[in-house]
Amino acid sequence: MYRIGVILIFSITPFFCMDIFGFENSNPQRGLYSSLMVQKEFISKTETQKLYDEIFDLKFNYANYQIKEEDNKTKTPLYLVVEDFRDMLFILLTEDKKNYENLEKNEEIRLDELEKFNTKKSSYYKEYKWAKAEIKLHWAIIKLSFDEKWASAWRVRQAYKLLLENEKEFPHFIEQKKSLALLQIVLASIPQKYKWALDLIGMEANLESGINNLQKSTSQIHFFQKETLLWQALLQTYLVEDLIKSGDRSKQIVQNLIKKHPSERLVLVASSLVLMKNESHKTALLAWQNYARNYQNNKLTFDKKEHFSQEYLLAELYFYSEKPKKAKFHYLNFLKNLNSIQNRNFIKDSYYKLFLIEWLRENKSTIDDSNEITSQNVKENNYFTSISSKGSTKTAVDKNAKKFVESVNESNHLPNKELYQARILTDGGNYQKALETLNQITNSELQKWEQEKQFEIILEYKYRKGRILDKLSQLNQAIPFYKNVIEYSTLHNQNEIHYFAANSALQLGFIYQNQDKKLAKIYFEKAISFEGHQYEESITQKAKLALKKL
Repeated sequence: MYRIGVILIFSITPFFCMDIFGFENSNPQRGLYSSLMVQKEFISKTETQKLYDEIFDLKFNYANYQIKEEDNKTKTPLYLVVEDFRDMLFILLTEDKKNYENLEKNEEIRLDELEKFNTKKSSYYKEYKWAKAEIKLHWAIIKLSFDEKWASAWRVRQAYKLLLENEKEFPHFIEQKKSLALLQIVLASIPQKYKWALDLIGMEANLESGINNLQKSTSQIHFFQKETLLWQALLQTYLVEDLIKSGDRSKQIVQNLIKKHPSERLVLVASSLVLMKNESHKTALLAWQNYARNYQNNKLTFDKKEHFSQEYLLAELYFYSEKPKKAKFHYLNFLKNLNSIQNRNFIKDSYYKLFLIEWLRENKSTIDDSNEITSQNVKENNYFTSISSKGSTKTAVDKNAKKFVESVNESNHLPNKELYQARILTDGGNYQKALETLNQITNSELQKWEQEKQFEIILEYKYRKGRILDKLSQLNQAIPFYKNVIEYSTLHNQNEIHYFAANSALQLGFIYQNQDKKLAKIYFEKAISFEGHQYEESITQKAKLALKKL
């Protein structure tokens, strides 16, 4: 329950960055003198838009954002929400508990300020409950990031209740439909084993209502429309592929947003995550290169320490775009700028990718035998040893890096290089080259693996072949591989160890959903039935939501 689907969207926040940070000296008495502010001018929507635009540009300056009390205008609910959104990004970005503790009081201060609008006589009354809900959601996400699970879950419950109440009273208030849709869709995706938590705190999921609210929020012009389109793209990428019928696919949504907002780094960051998940790293990289050429004096490097997460993002884009030298440059910049922040996310993954760059060098003829990484000397490689000794394992990529080291240490040998190259090429969208790489594995090598009972390697080979053929739209050839993966994995008791069978079943469900719903249902249910593997929750969520849409 505590993963309440931030789940998804806010897993992207470690990539966010801002230019200059400071702190404003918040007045804890601010919520107690609202009666003194009644005669003051309200902050305009234009001013609110300016702050919101600064957030999307990731350029705002906390230190300079201090207004003298006597010149202060009354903050509207909309402004308070945008201001609170800024705090949330800053805290999540820095992953610094001190920053969290310094800004934590702002939640109650803003909730107190909102009380002046808790009267039907106020022209902002319809925004009152919505704004409270937004602020509670922001802090639910923050609390979750600091492992305060129940504090987070309770705020989600309060926010959901407020949004439902306001929706009933003001059904045409479009701004509230974004967050209501997100909660409804994400709650509907909660795995069955967490349903007890929903019942415990009195929340019900409603996928159909969530989809309807999302469609209304994306199709109408309003203050948060751009943000809502990003959420739709992320939801379609990470949860439901065809969330809105007859709607644009996630890749098309973000490409349109990049075209319309080429200078907004938050759009570039979120869009890059969608494109990367769609194996379109080169498209994302081109967007960043255009940004550098037009807005950064043709420099795609970041001087300030707050930019290190963008260095990691660029490193990933170069890595999967088959530009290892540039990838290495940005991974090293990312690690260099961390300084004393040793528990930061993506450290293990960066060392892992640096190791892979050395190990998978294409021009093998230029490698000095004495420098080549082998199963015998791998444990002496600095990048390899750093994977274990540095960073945290909060993210899936860091966990995967740690798992790689453990596997090598346990088996005392490196994995098959062709399989690894094929995996990276597939993730980067170069399916034809991935297939050619995989085809370098001979039948005699496969027979040798079978004799040595290396079931995991054979299973991955079959799975990779199926995925690549699927990506190349050769479905008639992909289907037998997917089915063989399920049979082979079950025969050799690999279902609870590896995700290959579960994801093969999921992909078969997607293939059949438009031509044989009965068969699609069988495979989606089979995907859910495989438990204990690495991506159980993600695959279960996708299969479950696909079943609801059949």
